[in-house]
Amino acid sequence: MTEIFVKSLPLKDVISNLAEAFDTVYFNRCQEYQINIPEKYGTGFIRGINFDNGFGLLEYSCSFKESLSIHFSVNNIHPLKFIYCSEGTVKHRFEETNKLQTIDQFQNVIVASTSKNGHILLFPRNQKIQLNSLEISRKDFKKKIDCDLNHVNVNLRKLFRDLNARSLFFYHGNYSIGMSNCIDSLKVNGLDGFTRRLFLEGKSNEILSIQIEDFEDDQKEEPKRRILRKADMIQIQKAASLLKQELHAPLTIKDLAKKVGTNPTKLQEGFRFTFGLTVNNYLNKIRLDYARDQLMLGELNISEISGNIGISNKSYFSRLFKAAYNINPKDFSKKIKRNSSQQH
Repeated sequence: MTEIFVKSLPLKDVISNLAEAFDTVYFNRCQEYQINIPEKYGTGFIRGINFDNGFGLLEYSCSFKESLSIHFSVNNIHPLKFIYCSEGTVKHRFEETNKLQTIDQFQNVIVASTSKNGHILLFPRNQKIQLNSLEISRKDFKKKIDCDLNHVNVNLRKLFRDLNARSLFFYHGNYSIGMSNCIDSLKVNGLDGFTRRLFLEGKSNEILSIQIEDFEDDQKEEPKRRILRKADMIQIQKAASLLKQELHAPLTIKDLAKKVGTNPTKLQEGFRFTFGLTVNNYLNKIRLDYARDQLMLGELNISEISGNIGISNKSYFSRLFKAAYNINPKDFSKKIKRNSSQQH
């Protein structure tokens, strides 16, 4: 494993140390500093930018030929780190402990070391990593947030006010859809120079704002959590698949949520986000899509079709079908047969 030791702040020094370790140069574009990973070490880049009040952003978009550990070690109080992994898997360790914490895709950590201890990030070999890290210098950032911390979660309040790094802090979560969209926008903004700097600073503030909301939501018991996480999308797709498989006897929203491992609120939010529909509206849509397809095939009668989608009342089925397709199922079936006979 290759080991690199870098300073923690300002981010210019981080990039400068990395450039020296990789025996390459770094570039400065409107105080955004970047190194391109030399081919003998891997591919991609690492870049960082500092904003006012001790606030900065690091981005890793890289793959290394050999595993790599970066030690953020400096004889000073280390910054708070808000780390987001949108591709690949990395590990984190505090210098004062031996415990490794894995940060998988769509996960994030908030970490704060004690006193003058630092952080270690471990990158695997031959794996594409996309990682963003908000770097917050505690005392400088105090000017930005001291106006009204009383409305922030008590644990985050203590974290931001721990200017002398007396307490170790670690939080591990799955980041939200809102966070995912915000982070994705960092990669495709197409701006340069001063406008890029303004954009990145605005997005970094937005990431921090979303993070506070995500963190506070995570402190609630599972049934009361309302914010949809990127990782929840797997559960939403599983729920949609279950509905399609069991059209004849669909689960209730409560049972469906329980079966895929989420709660009804997040299930509804996930369906709205993914399909633009509530769970019940999505269910009716796939029911009617099935009914239309079966009527076009002409192998089942209307009673059999309505039974297959769990609707025993034929008149109710007819109303739903007409509302969706502006024609009742009986007339639709006749129209299909008429068109078919004309073609032959």
